[in-house]
Amino acid sequence: MRDGVKDGVTTWRAPGHTLRVVPGSPWRCADGADIIASLDADLPPNPTAKVGEGGRDGIGHRAAWLYRQDGDVRFSLYGYTFVGATYLETVFTGADSADLGWAFDAWRSVTIRRQWPDEVSPGSRGPR
Repeated sequence: MRDGVKDGVTTWRAPGHTLRVVPGSPWRCADGADIIASLDADLPPNPTAKVGEGGRDGIGHRAAWLYRQDGDVRFSLYGYTFVGATYLETVFTGADSADLGWAFDAWRSVTIRRQWPDEVSPGSRGPR
């Protein structure tokens, strides 16, 4: 169930799961290593694991930091999906650490949606 949007952050909640989506700022004059280092410095210390993956279908690459916790929230997965000079931050939390597959599957399912004009003029090279 979608909770709503506040300050550009969209949150969805379901029993035992929360998903928060935050559009990232464009990066200028930085390479991938600099961006990852900057994100790493801003995240909580001592992640359980870090994951990096090459992208496809318009996704440049993906990076994630996993944290296991005690208490009501058993894990947090901070996932980043990079497209060009921008990124989308997705934070998945769950009450059952055995359910990490949900978070990783959801993070890997983030795609880009290309918006095409309703009409394409004759002779253009747009979609038909």
